[in-house]
Amino acid sequence: MNTYEAKVLLRQSLICLAMSMEQIRLRETEKCIGYDEPMQDHLAQCTSTKVPYEMSSVEDCCEYLNRLYKGFEEASNHEIQMEKKFKMADFDVAHICDMVMGYIGHDFPEDLVECAREINDVADELLPPFSKHIQNDKGCKKLLGSFLKKADEIIKRHHLQTWKDGEYSLPLGYLHDWMRRKYWEEQF
Repeated sequence: MNTYEAKVLLRQSLICLAMSMEQIRLRETEKCIGYDEPMQDHLAQCTSTKVPYEMSSVEDCCEYLNRLYKGFEEASNHEIQMEKKFKMADFDVAHICDMVMGYIGHDFPEDLVECAREINDVADELLPPFSKHIQNDKGCKKLLGSFLKKADEIIKRHHLQTWKDGEYSLPLGYLHDWMRRKYWEEQF
């Protein structure tokens, strides 16, 4: 092997690694769909718009891998911190923290955790665990309206509002989808 062949092999290996890691990122993102939107968005956005392909440059592959590593590191650190701070029974509270902030990596400050606990209590009050209810679109819409109004008030009371009044709220969008899933879950 000469230096030209070594250079080509290195470039092809780097492209192969980057493309393989892109597939892993996509699979990790898919695991979050319909379950953990803040993490899904984090994994979808952590590499920006750079996606490796067969003709990617060495520089682009290195930049992609560096961004992906930082994204996975932030996600991993967040999950480790979540496991240390919350018991399994409090997973909804930890997840609500992410939804209220609209992102991961916020370190779970106490005021955020308290806000999330209040929102979780409202969700349990409106839709108690293992409750029997007739699932229909009208009932879901009514429940969501009541829940989002109360969640919005709680977030504002804790001074955690990250959007302007009258504009779309990503945190309320996340909470809407979370509560909608809870409403439509199979009842046992």
